[in-house]
Amino acid sequence: MSLDSFLTIDAGSGSVKSFLINPKGEIINRVECEWDRNNWRSDTAWPIIVKSIYSLIRKSDAKILGISCTSMREEFVLTDKTGKEITYNLSDESEKYGYKILNAYGKQMYSSSGHWPVPNWIAGAILPWLYSNQKKFFMKISSILMISDWINFKLTGNKATEGSGACETSLFNIQKNEWDWKIIESLSLPRSIFPTVLKNGQELGIIQKEVALQTGINEETPIIVGGADTQCGLLGMGTLSGEVCAVGGTTTPIQTVTDKPIFDPKMRTWTNNYLIEGKWILESNVGYTGRGVRWIREKLTNSNTDYKILDSKAQMVPIGSNGVLTYLGPHLFDSSPPYWPMDKLGNLPVENTIIGNHNFDASVLTRAIFEANSYGVKANLDQLEKISDKNFEYLKFCGGNSKSNLWMQIQADVLEIPVHVPVVPDSSAIGASILCSVGTGYYNDLDEAVGNMVKIGKIYKPRLMYSDQYKVLYNKWLATREKIGKI
Repeated sequence: MSLDSFLTIDAGSGSVKSFLINPKGEIINRVECEWDRNNWRSDTAWPIIVKSIYSLIRKSDAKILGISCTSMREEFVLTDKTGKEITYNLSDESEKYGYKILNAYGKQMYSSSGHWPVPNWIAGAILPWLYSNQKKFFMKISSILMISDWINFKLTGNKATEGSGACETSLFNIQKNEWDWKIIESLSLPRSIFPTVLKNGQELGIIQKEVALQTGINEETPIIVGGADTQCGLLGMGTLSGEVCAVGGTTTPIQTVTDKPIFDPKMRTWTNNYLIEGKWILESNVGYTGRGVRWIREKLTNSNTDYKILDSKAQMVPIGSNGVLTYLGPHLFDSSPPYWPMDKLGNLPVENTIIGNHNFDASVLTRAIFEANSYGVKANLDQLEKISDKNFEYLKFCGGNSKSNLWMQIQADVLEIPVHVPVVPDSSAIGASILCSVGTGYYNDLDEAVGNMVKIGKIYKPRLMYSDQYKVLYNKWLATREKIGKI
């Protein structure tokens, strides 16, 4: 007997994951296929996505009620009239032009979209360069699509976007949930390349016949608009206004849901659209927390998924990691210029560094990385509290990093507040499936869907004795980082 399910496609930094999720919010099956974000191209990415879906379908006889997609943010695809990707090469020239845009329009873009147009990265800096310096090339562009928009286009043949992804272009008005036509026109960019904005959870269309044959999905299956991976992660934890959450993966965004858009007066944080109409996000971001963990995990376990071995080794090391301090990516978020080559969105130019006691082994280094990541979360959480004028009573934490029991306990000790971890750590997939469940009519609204599909699992409570010690260690980590950044 087949089981009702929702198919979720999660296009992340290092891989694409396909999930079958039932209406109770349980993962029936999942398939992950790796790719290289730095060399990502749509013509090589699409076969990988098809492979992941096909492999997933073969594993189960579940009845797929609908499909929804979530993806990494910031990255986008430019397509021509046939839907083929238009590729280009960024250079010193494009970066210099991007800084011209940043200086002329940066504050205006931030006030509208909640994002700065970072040169050689964000669409708001790249598109004007293409228009000004690559005119013949630019005229081939038919659409700009965020990664999840592009996957939806490949599935249905229909082009559209949604606010949680589009705001990352710096060309979007988050208060109106629409493209910022005033800025777009002042840059002489054609309105025609910017797709229609749909609501999250709205049906986009049904799967194309050719794709249905390639993947094994039924032809009449509807495609429901999902959203950006971090915002889906929050929805997958049932996040309400005033709550704060961390989505721990390659990086660790920390977001709080607000009833109105809150902009940092110093323009350091991001302000985003949420997946719920009339709600917004205030975001700080710890940076590359997952990179250091992945590196030590592969060294110790020959695996990028096994946290049990890391925990067993690191928990034998005393608090403070025998004096070892690591700086392998965690930072205090500052999205405003200047931008450092090694860290586009950090407030100091801190190179990757291991400092302190040089007589250490892998177990000590593992704990030091866990502690540094936890310090980074605290620094960014404190920043959000000051900007939002709120005191958070607990932190929800999902994503692959939440699978480490030791890290989550250290995190609670450092923050001095409880850390809540969902039963299913893949909350971005759960969030996208929640949107799918409402878009297909399985549930009447998001409240009903969240009530049935979200379950919080373990709660890590801070231990006073350790918290007192971590206050001293945290301040030492910050002070040392300050010194390194000024060298």
